[in-house]
Amino acid sequence: ALAAITRDQPRSAEIRREQVQQWMNNLAAHENALLAQRVAAAEAKAAAAELLKDQVVEAEARAAAAEAWAAAVAEERETEKGAEGDAAEGAAPSWLARLAGGEVDSLGEVEVVSAVSEAAMTARAPAESLDDVAAKQRWLKSLDVPMWGRAAVALSEAASDAAGMAALSAQCDSGDDVSCRILSEQEEDSQARLARLNVPNWGAAAAVLSVAASDAAAVSHAALEALEAFGFNLKGYRPKGGASPEAEEEE
Repeated sequence: ALAAITRDQPRSAEIRREQVQQWMNNLAAHENALLAQRVAAAEAKAAAAELLKDQVVEAEARAAAAEAWAAAVAEERETEKGAEGDAAEGAAPSWLARLAGGEVDSLGEVEVVSAVSEAAMTARAPAESLDDVAAKQRWLKSLDVPMWGRAAVALSEAASDAAGMAALSAQCDSGDDVSCRILSEQEEDSQARLARLNVPNWGAAAAVLSVAASDAAAVSHAALEALEAFGFNLKGYRPKGGASPEAEEEE
């Protein structure tokens, strides 16, 4: 029996070694499987993080675009409100309608002379910045161009008449009886017109009317250029009693 036991001992040791090796192999396989699972989980988390990052970038881009769009809409609305306000301010006032209708004696009112002069200064003044350019263009577009054109024509004709009366006065002063007789026949009407214009004589009247005509023409011209710059077709435009811009250029 002892001999049998002695013979079986090496076999038992080998079996134990095989069992231990199998157990170690199983343990290693289990650890490898766990490691593979952890690696897969880490890769999945990394992919999810990358996807989340892309989604965040896209969301930020959309938010920026939405903010820019909202700002553009707000600016456009403010511009429209400003344009409406400028249009309301630039609507043809009663004094301009009177001048356009031939009532040039209204230049005797200080407010009318100042308004025409200020409009001409604005029309002639160079814009110093892009904001000034935009504001000036909105103002010019808000003007009643035909009415300013008619006012310029009426004032120019009145200035010409006043210059003729001033010439008659000069001839009368130099001893021309015919000129004196013409002035005498129109004395009452002449004095009334000079009083309404708030000037002492026809020479001064001609100067006031000429300056006003030049100012009105400057406003009308600037407004026409502004409309042409915005694509309006003004070919053949002709203010009442005046020539078209093309005809004036040809002359």
